[in-house]
Amino acid sequence: MRKFLILTLAAGALAVPAATAAPTHGKPGGPPSCHGKARVMVVLKGTLANQPVAGDLSFQLTVLHTNRWGRGYKNATQPYTINVDPNTRYVKNDQPSTLDALTMGDQLVVKSKANRCDLRNATDPASLPALTAKMVVDQGLAVEPS
Repeated sequence: MRKFLILTLAAGALAVPAATAAPTHGKPGGPPSCHGKARVMVVLKGTLANQPVAGDLSFQLTVLHTNRWGRGYKNATQPYTINVDPNTRYVKNDQPSTLDALTMGDQLVVKSKANRCDLRNATDPASLPALTAKMVVDQGLAVEPS
């Protein structure tokens, strides 16, 4: 009887963690479900392809490198148009800057936010969501390798 009681308690102790584990959404091991407003950081690195002036609402960037979420933008038609708004921050030489201080040929790092589900569901570069830059970092003129 003692063995039976010990085995019953051991089985009960093992069953509790399995019963209280978080449920899986969708297929186990499959992609997470797309709902809500999950936003991810899209980072694009490249060369400024036009000379923006004060009052412009966008600039063009030849995308050379990206993070995971920006891969589709690298495959899009180049140069890619990046939108800006009054809340966009600009940094040049570790100092605050403006859009019209950027010069054609500068190396830029553009940080933006996009909906993760929209990025995941984009079937081709034309269906990617438009990007509005949150921050633009000017790293100076591109240096040609010798």
